[in-house]
Amino acid sequence: MTGTAIRPHAALPVAAWPAADQAAWQAAHRQGDFLVKAGHATTWRAASQRSAAGAYGRWLGWLQSRDVALSNEAPSDRFTEERTRAYVAFLQHGRSPVTVASYLGLLCMTVVALFPDRDWAWLRGTQARLARRAKPVRDKRSRLVPVGGLEQLGLDLLERSGSELDKPRTGEADRRRVLAAARDYRDGLMIALLASRAPRLKNLLGIEIGVQLRDTAGLATLHFAASEMKDKKARTMSWPRNLLAGLERYLTVVRPMLIAATAPIDPKRPARPAGAMLWVAQGGTPLTAGGLQKALRRHTAPRFGHAINAHLFRDCAATTYANERPAHIRGASALLGHSRASTTARNYIAVDTRPAVAQHQEVMLALQRAARRRRRTEKE
Repeated sequence: MTGTAIRPHAALPVAAWPAADQAAWQAAHRQGDFLVKAGHATTWRAASQRSAAGAYGRWLGWLQSRDVALSNEAPSDRFTEERTRAYVAFLQHGRSPVTVASYLGLLCMTVVALFPDRDWAWLRGTQARLARRAKPVRDKRSRLVPVGGLEQLGLDLLERSGSELDKPRTGEADRRRVLAAARDYRDGLMIALLASRAPRLKNLLGIEIGVQLRDTAGLATLHFAASEMKDKKARTMSWPRNLLAGLERYLTVVRPMLIAATAPIDPKRPARPAGAMLWVAQGGTPLTAGGLQKALRRHTAPRFGHAINAHLFRDCAATTYANERPAHIRGASALLGHSRASTTARNYIAVDTRPAVAQHQEVMLALQRAARRRRRTEKE
């Protein structure tokens, strides 16, 4: 292949892959029928497809940077244990062990889907060993806060910004103040909902009025179809009762105010009308993941000393549930939408052991006191 040099860490786009690799990619995504078996990647979600293409493209870019003639080798023959070790060593520069294991896991998933007739046991084993040894560089436990504190932050924002919205408006300064209060009101409602219901970021930002958000018997409910959920299971949840008034004001006052406000024009990102999307940015465009994360950082960092992103809300919710209701740990799994409690425990719960240690110590002291009383009784 000719053209400009590829940086070792750059991922080749699918259009730049060798013809044989592109053909394997297309075959893996081909829908089947009663004569032809469906490809192994037909069940992948859009996000998984993007991640897989990036992982495989990164592998090809690395090979090309090492002067491997991609078109001269069969795609599956390029995978050797020696090259895999070298590729892992390359990935380890500047990346955490968890990130490296994730990159190799995506590559393994893609290779198995593209070339299902080969025996990839050795590659799966390599990835599994790497994953077992991977330890997070940062201690997630130190960043967790009780979910009640997160909910209170949201409620405080609703109260404070609501008071600002009630003040009279006379000039330009007041207009800017009220618009800032409208943004804070939206953020407070989202923070309180994240703390109460712990939805995934994609589901939260994808809520549409009349689709996911519905009026059921006079109460607001959230309905997510199976196709919208990571585990492919439909889910229905009630809107928190203590946030119903906040939702009503947001829909009737705050959201229209944000839609009507002018927003800076970005020529690289054309404005897209929010339509029925629940969460909107200034100017009436759908709130993006980046916009939400900036808002969360702006509000959580001053309150807790560090930023708490949308995904960490789920960790906070599960850990708080496990600490306060250890006998009902499956409730945390239901809250997060996990079919297995082990998934919740392994990936989301960082239980504080201090209450358990303190309780154990109290039990031991009680036993010791009872033993001393028994010995005194026997002596008497």
